[in-house]
Amino acid sequence: MSDELMGIPEHRDTVERLERGVARVKPPDDLFDRIVAETQPARVIPLRRRFTAWTSPVAAAAVAAAAAVLITVAVTRDDGLGDPVRRAAITGSNVRGTAALYRPDERDGLVVLDLDRVPDPPRNNYYEIWISRPGGRKVPIGAFTPENGKAHLELPLPTPGKYLSIDISVEEEDGPPDHSGRSIAAARLA
Repeated sequence: MSDELMGIPEHRDTVERLERGVARVKPPDDLFDRIVAETQPARVIPLRRRFTAWTSPVAAAAVAAAAAVLITVAVTRDDGLGDPVRRAAITGSNVRGTAALYRPDERDGLVVLDLDRVPDPPRNNYYEIWISRPGGRKVPIGAFTPENGKAHLELPLPTPGKYLSIDISVEEEDGPPDHSGRSIAAARLA
């Protein structure tokens, strides 16, 4: 590209005057070393990788998105599910509702929760639904945020089998994958 296209001719006179008035001096050989010595290295923060899918915010968002497909914010609805195998009251400090278990011994087993008076979760937290089997191990099956204090959730059961209880906990968005120990409500299914 020519000097004219770059707009240099209009500044050539200024550059020539500067070159005549200021002598060119070679920078000292140790200039780079002095700059490096005076520069503070950046503080490195170790990356905290989480290999468990339930702990990753991206995985939590994916779980929430999958749960959202099954969540309908309506208190009553005829889904053609038939009669539940078990119905139980969900109770907590303020939360009220019901849990209904459908086809727990089949691959398409489902638990339906109708919740009322659910407070908004604390900032940077969400609610997670846990279900337990004999042996006491709790398994997360869905996450939600209430709308106007209500939620209707239809959550697939992880595998066919016997289920003992439902638990609703408050979980931190970047928290560990285990149950936080902060339950707001529960229901016994057996």
